[in-house]
Amino acid sequence: MKLLMYILKKNDREGIDNETLGAAGIISKLEEEFREVVIAILNYSEDRNLRNLKEIIRETFDLIQICILILWRCHKEAKEFEEPNLVQQINLEHKDKLITERAWTPLTGIEINVKE
Repeated sequence: MKLLMYILKKNDREGIDNETLGAAGIISKLEEEFREVVIAILNYSEDRNLRNLKEIIRETFDLIQICILILWRCHKEAKEFEEPNLVQQINLEHKDKLITERAWTPLTGIEINVKE
């Protein structure tokens, strides 16, 4: 399975600039997308059909998209602190925490390559 996601910069039609969007806007969108995933999962658990399964997938991609925005914004901030590899470093710490400290056994990996 190969997936393609984007770092979304701007939407002129909606009047949204993800480079300047404030914390309140990001939090609001994160909460909205989270709620939509929860509703989609509940709908599917009540009626397991292809339409509801597709909705889980669509809403999950929306949630992932806002998470990508958060990581991208953190990366930009980290560079201002002269820590250009901070997100990668914390990603490795997270991986180690899951496997070593919490004893998770990974099934497979997902590689994310951000083109700057």
